[in-house]
Amino acid sequence: MSCTIFYKGTLKDNNNPDDVLITVSKHLKSINGELSLCGDTIIIKFLQGQSEPLVFNFNNGTVDAFCKWNGEEPGDFYAIFDMLIELKPLFKSFSIEDDEGHWHEYVINKQPCKIKLRPLSMNEMRLLQRIKMNEANSLDATEKLVMDKSELRPFNKALLRIIVQDFIQIMGINEVDDFVPQVILDLTNELDFGGETSYKEKIEWFNFHFNRMLIIIWLSYAFEYKNLGIVKNVAESVRGIVSSKIAATDGIASIFLNRHTGGASNSKEAEMRKLAKKHYRSGALGEVMVIDNPERELEFFFSMMDYLGFKYVGIT
Repeated sequence: MSCTIFYKGTLKDNNNPDDVLITVSKHLKSINGELSLCGDTIIIKFLQGQSEPLVFNFNNGTVDAFCKWNGEEPGDFYAIFDMLIELKPLFKSFSIEDDEGHWHEYVINKQPCKIKLRPLSMNEMRLLQRIKMNEANSLDATEKLVMDKSELRPFNKALLRIIVQDFIQIMGINEVDDFVPQVILDLTNELDFGGETSYKEKIEWFNFHFNRMLIIIWLSYAFEYKNLGIVKNVAESVRGIVSSKIAATDGIASIFLNRHTGGASNSKEAEMRKLAKKHYRSGALGEVMVIDNPERELEFFFSMMDYLGFKYVGIT
């Protein structure tokens, strides 16, 4: 596995680089690192130079750096986070991020689970009946087209089919020729998931990113956010909506539909993955193998959506 860890902070007034050195020295064996010093700069090398070193080069008590770790043992990787956690009290502020989302999962896994499983409501039981009816029916041409475009190979085909059926209704697709990539792309960009961090989809990315567009459109039209109305009508400025939408988009794709990118995109998705991993086995990249019965899967799904503030209302 490969991951870049970003870390920055300013030492408290009563601490200095020697205090950092003491803590780092305690963790050298557990992180499988080799220590070297250059003045006040602390350098920890990994894997005989195959990874970039972890460097604490203090400038007026402040460090702002990153380390690209290229190891194969997740235990060694999380041991680096253990060390960084112990360093935190030495700093006025000390932020840690990584480009694969492993930090979010590391932090969440050390806390009690916030998501409570609950039985399905009457409304959701009707959706379960819809899923069971789907099992007896073969795909029609438009459903098959949409599923082929998504390239998902899902663990949960029942949930994907519900998403696809709603999507077909939202987009007014009655036959194969009604499937117009540019229209789908334009609607996705108009919905603008992600707030300031969102990016505009381009037609040349369509086949690869269609799975994300599918979920974004479904969430926007088939769910309410708290008591504020349909998701597409809720302002991005509403507290929590942006992070919840990102978690829902990535969480549904990763946990249920086998489209994953490694770790969690934010702490809310990490919480979703934590709940699922308690009850289902996970793959090499942390993707959860949801391969149980539809009723159980829907209980997980709607409990997670409750936590994010979303309620399925379907397409009318």
